[in-house]
Amino acid sequence: MFKAFAKQGGVYEQLAQSIDPAIFGLVDQKRAITCLLFSGTRKRQGSNYLRGDMNVLFIGDPSTAKSQLLKFTEKVAPIGIYTSGKGSSAAGLTAAVISNGNGEFVL
Repeated sequence: MFKAFAKQGGVYEQLAQSIDPAIFGLVDQKRAITCLLFSGTRKRQGSNYLRGDMNVLFIGDPSTAKSQLLKFTEKVAPIGIYTSGKGSSAAGLTAAVISNGNGEFVL
């Protein structure tokens, strides 16, 4: 079944569109969630383990479906854990703003 689905082409877009179809648009956010759901596994490199799991952080204006998308993902993904900024400690939630070399800053 999966091999036949993969041969159809456009699999990435089809999967992204299937993320909470009740929400219109937000294509980039749905693509990020698709990558999250199909992220890699832990790998061993010598005596070290490399984490293969992805994390997704959505930042934006209120009432733009950020929480709804992530709660949908938590329901359909066995690895999903939803948390909010209110439920995170300062040590448990970190991000950095860096220059991308084009005069823009990214999180």
